[in-house]
Amino acid sequence: MMEHDFGNLLKFWGPGIFLVLVILYGLFVLTRGIGFKIVSALEKPADALTQQAQSMDRLTNCIENFFTRDQSEHREIIILQKVILEKIEHLRSERDGRN
Repeated sequence: MMEHDFGNLLKFWGPGIFLVLVILYGLFVLTRGIGFKIVSALEKPADALTQQAQSMDRLTNCIENFFTRDQSEHREIIILQKVILEKIEHLRSERDGRN
């Protein structure tokens, strides 16, 4: 009796189980392909953000270098102005001393 019930069970559910297995395998293949596409789609913005961060670092370094160079040039100009002022005062004192 038990063998007869098992035979009937296989007869009615055998093709259905096979169909369910085929559908599950198809879904597995489909989701695996979509999963790879999702991962690659998420990698592109991450790479772009990394490049943007590196660009911001380079920009920061350029701005710091510019201000450092600008400050040193400014100091040189101030020193040169002081030297010129001293020369002018020296020339004035010589002129006033002669007259």
